[in-house]
Amino acid sequence: MRQTKRTMMWYEFYQDANIEEHLEAMAANGWKLEKIGFFWHYRRAEPARVRYSVTYFSESSEFNPSPTENEETLREYCAAAGWDFVAGWHQMLIFSTSREDAPPLETEGTVKLEAVHRAMKKNFLPSGFVILALFGFNLAMQLRLAERNLPSFLADGVQLGAALLILLLVCHLVWILCSYFLWYRDAKRSVEQGGPCPKRRSRFARARQTVLLAAAASVVLFMYIPAAVSVGRGTVKGLLFLLCGYGFMGVVIQLVRRWLRHRGVSAWTNRIVTIVLAFVLGTGIIGGSVFYTLWVHKSVQPGGEDTETYITSYGSEWQLRRDPLPLKIEDLQPIEALPWSYELTEHWSPLASLQEGRQVEYENWESLDYEIFDVKTDFLYRACLRNYLGTEELVGQRWLEYSAADETQWGASAAYRLSIDGEEMDTWLLCRNRRIVKITFDWEPTPAQMALVGKTLLTGA
Repeated sequence: MRQTKRTMMWYEFYQDANIEEHLEAMAANGWKLEKIGFFWHYRRAEPARVRYSVTYFSESSEFNPSPTENEETLREYCAAAGWDFVAGWHQMLIFSTSREDAPPLETEGTVKLEAVHRAMKKNFLPSGFVILALFGFNLAMQLRLAERNLPSFLADGVQLGAALLILLLVCHLVWILCSYFLWYRDAKRSVEQGGPCPKRRSRFARARQTVLLAAAASVVLFMYIPAAVSVGRGTVKGLLFLLCGYGFMGVVIQLVRRWLRHRGVSAWTNRIVTIVLAFVLGTGIIGGSVFYTLWVHKSVQPGGEDTETYITSYGSEWQLRRDPLPLKIEDLQPIEALPWSYELTEHWSPLASLQEGRQVEYENWESLDYEIFDVKTDFLYRACLRNYLGTEELVGQRWLEYSAADETQWGASAAYRLSIDGEEMDTWLLCRNRRIVKITFDWEPTPAQMALVGKTLLTGA
């Protein structure tokens, strides 16, 4: 039978009444609280009726080398009233007593509410708003990328997975902050009328956080990692390096902070050292992960082993690839015996897939470029088609737009042709079911070539 237990605390920092009820229930089941933090530590004991009281003291801090004089005085007063100090975390102090006649530690609702609010303003509210601002800005940038090129965004499982994880975190932070301010509003109204601080209902707190963790794990396991594997092992190793690095950073910061406290270093110095250390380690981990990923991508040729270096007659160096393209120029018309490069890049996510094909020779820059986009739902298909067609814009004082074309020659359900300043270009969008093909020629295709392109690239759509 195990003698210790560690659990996550599902209650928010300011939910003192909920925490007290939880600890009293644990004591009745034979578990005595020993230490609190991200995980709460319990030790097995005889089941007993124990009362707990959670209070907040603004001078308490994780960086203090020892309790301040005022905190020591507070503990002495509590001990004299029959309450024993159990554990502390930031400005939260937890006391317990087995005496039925021990008086409550706090009787005035106004005093208790102000203590809670000071504690929240000192630690959790500032950090919560800073994190929300940073990740909110990141999410806004992700949405901007999606607005500019929705098909590419949906088909990039790594980017889409990262955006979903950020969205989950932002929603979680917004929920926590809004919940606190709603509780504080109600509590302030209650104590002004002479009542106690209201107990916040937390019936679904554990279920909500469990769902949040499960959703984040699902995004990583079923979207982020499979998409990273499809890109290459270097991306997966970069991700693992990043996760392990952050775990290492957290351990190092905790150890350094505890070592400084043990050495008697002041709270101000401890806090500054911890912040600087977190910044240096965080910057190093991100930089190292990016460098490693770029190094792997540079050292491994995208075309695999069947790749050669070609130097043009004017001295430029290019990597010629031999990727298996679904459509080649020689399938449509004869080509010159030049060093051609066959390049295929694939992107995948559970929502969509995108293949970018290109055949090019770097002497005269003749090429055939196309992309094949497949999406899972009609709603996303319509949104992506609008995104493709929404290229109507002024680019370098030139007006680009798509207009409807004859789809029957392609065997498509719909076709659109690009024009620049009213001049038709050899770029088309072809649609069938939930597949969109964008193709650009260096020549005007014949009806026979159009039919072959539709048969080849729209197959399976």
